[in-house]
Amino acid sequence: MCRLLGYVTRTPTTLAQLLGEAELHEFTELSCKHGDGWGFAWATADGVEVRKSPDAARKSQAFARHAHEHTTDLGLVHLRWATLGLSVVQENTHPFTDGTMAFAHNGSIRPPSSLDALIPADLQARRLGTTDSERYFLATLAGAEDADPAEALADTVDRITYSLQFSGLNALIATPEQLIAVCRYDPVAQAMEDEPDYYHLRYRVTREGVVISSSGWGAGWRSLENGELLTVQRGTLDVSVRSLAEAQLAG
Repeated sequence: MCRLLGYVTRTPTTLAQLLGEAELHEFTELSCKHGDGWGFAWATADGVEVRKSPDAARKSQAFARHAHEHTTDLGLVHLRWATLGLSVVQENTHPFTDGTMAFAHNGSIRPPSSLDALIPADLQARRLGTTDSERYFLATLAGAEDADPAEALADTVDRITYSLQFSGLNALIATPEQLIAVCRYDPVAQAMEDEPDYYHLRYRVTREGVVISSSGWGAGWRSLENGELLTVQRGTLDVSVRSLAEAQLAG
């Protein structure tokens, strides 16, 4: 289980400048519970880069330094809470990337190996860790070879929904062109969580930028409903919200 944060801004900015110190502290404090790793991903001119570590963000000087010093106009942040008995190691820490897209996930797909049937052998050979999340990324990456990443994500979510067991498939993808978010979770799993909106995703649009986030902090949000996919275009900040079915039809 994890917390997600993604953002696209008109001009490069630090995470601290975008959120303000109070909201950055509030988000970072989520690592009291989600303290098994943190990671940043950001877009470059022709790819994405990632920095991550398998420790708690609230205790990490590297996390604080990156949040206050690194500027980007498209990025995502992940706070990990290791579940399913998966190891707290660098290889299992989000985001996952191939250099063209970065991927972060909140939820679980049981068992992780059930995803292997969705991953071609050449991509399966690239897997470094043991998580369901990295496999979810590789399945999406396979679809993106022949489709837009948003359409590939929608198709992968559909395939998992109708063939595998899962609690949540919420995910963020960063590419050089866009930020993509999907909200898809099992309502039964949601009802069993201590937090009634644990799997909810929200977004906030201002003149300066668009922020997408898991629940648990901040104010002034709109809801991304279960079964919806959101894309934000880098540069223009154009926002599109579609159902997963609409996203698949677009492809």
